[in-house]
Amino acid sequence: MNKKIPSLGFIAFLLFAAASAMADTKSLVLEAVEDGDTIIVMMNGKQERLQLAGIDAPEDVDNAKLKRDVKATKLDRQVLLTLGVDATSYLRSLLKRGDALQISGNFARRDRYGRVLVVAVDGDGHSINERMVQDGYAIVTPYGVIGAELKAKLEPLEADAIANRHGLWGKSRATAMVWSGRKNGSGSVSK
Repeated sequence: MNKKIPSLGFIAFLLFAAASAMADTKSLVLEAVEDGDTIIVMMNGKQERLQLAGIDAPEDVDNAKLKRDVKATKLDRQVLLTLGVDATSYLRSLLKRGDALQISGNFARRDRYGRVLVVAVDGDGHSINERMVQDGYAIVTPYGVIGAELKAKLEPLEADAIANRHGLWGKSRATAMVWSGRKNGSGSVSK
């Protein structure tokens, strides 16, 4: 008897595919921008925190993720917070309270922080997830599972933002390179 054991990657793919199959799209109104990759909307009479799927922005408040980023990058806490404030400010320039958004995601599933992973599209039909990466204020997330289709959309936008020094890649390039994992503290490229 020669049984094959499925790889973890294959299992993760199946889980993501199943979750994606249950994705739903809702028209929702923005209540607030929490940070560079999290928004708040009203849903079923209560505020819901939504994580922009597939992206990661620097933290703008002192929290556990900021502490992990400081430890991993060896960058100064205040320097990282400044990147986070810039990312949050940029997302706030794209979205205003009361904006109508088309939100797609699996509303029955939440991440470890209680957020629903979503793709948000503004009234002009632009993906906010894509805009944050394209304009250089977020990266393609190095954490968790990201769908192949979303990853295929985001990665070239990120490469273009880095090459053309958009957003954080122009304002704070060296710090952004270290924060994103593209350079370690010694200056050598790690990705």
